[in-house]
Amino acid sequence: MNWINAFELLCYAITIVFLLDIFRKKSLQEFWLFLSATIAGFTLELLAVRVTDIYHYSQDFYISIGFRPYQFPFFGGLMWGGLTVYALRISRRLKLSPLLTALVGGWLIVTLDLFLDVAAIRLNGGFWVWDGRAITLDITHHMFMSVIWVNFLGYLFETPAIIYISLRTEKKREHLPWWTQLLAAIGIGAAGVAFVGAASGLSLLLNNITDEWFACIAFIFLWTVILFIILWKVIKNKLHIQRPAEWDLPLLVYWLTMYGFCIAALISLSIAAERPLYFISGIVFGLGTLLLGTLERRETTLKSTSWRV
Repeated sequence: MNWINAFELLCYAITIVFLLDIFRKKSLQEFWLFLSATIAGFTLELLAVRVTDIYHYSQDFYISIGFRPYQFPFFGGLMWGGLTVYALRISRRLKLSPLLTALVGGWLIVTLDLFLDVAAIRLNGGFWVWDGRAITLDITHHMFMSVIWVNFLGYLFETPAIIYISLRTEKKREHLPWWTQLLAAIGIGAAGVAFVGAASGLSLLLNNITDEWFACIAFIFLWTVILFIILWKVIKNKLHIQRPAEWDLPLLVYWLTMYGFCIAALISLSIAAERPLYFISGIVFGLGTLLLGTLERRETTLKSTSWRV
């Protein structure tokens, strides 16, 4: 079995774990978020490969949707849904505003993608191919190891948009009939598509004007700012690691599987040997994501004593 199909089956397996998890917890709001993000993921990818015509997916996946050469692997949309829900679970632990919570959720996914995409475009001829772009390990303002910067910047639009709209409307939707919530979930997915389409279109325009400097600078700036916000909130809130019995195991298994695949792929591709600092960074951010998934704020109870005279 090749890397493409192994990853595809792995993603279906952890999607099943994810769905069993939210159904076991009867977390209806997480299911609607999953649905919104999945709809957005499918729609945006099918539109992107058709409209931009700058990349296309491999034909080796077992299940794809769309017509060749504009097909998209079916598991890809499901993974967007699962990653969005589990990114939100982690970002909520930081006790931030809805906007910052959404941005941290997007940051967690795009940070994973900094390692997954670099491996994915190289395994078995590429899970997808950037048309007309050479495969190198160079980092320039045009590309990050052969992945265009606007690709990463787009992730900081997509996930936060879906999470933010969901958080802002969550209380209003939770007591509505199921069919109304279904329509709302579809609407949130559509709104996310509209926002990402507009933001990505503007980014591509500014990229053309600035010789692709815009996406590079904007992404690095936003990514760095969000990283400092995460570190600041962990320290300020004095977050501690939960007892193992309290760990959210499905969440940890999900992220461990994704980062584990990245690490194994980078070793197999010899990127770990050629770019050791980058490889070590993948391990650090993988462990950091798992750590964030086990943190909690321990409330300190102050006992007062009353004295009677």
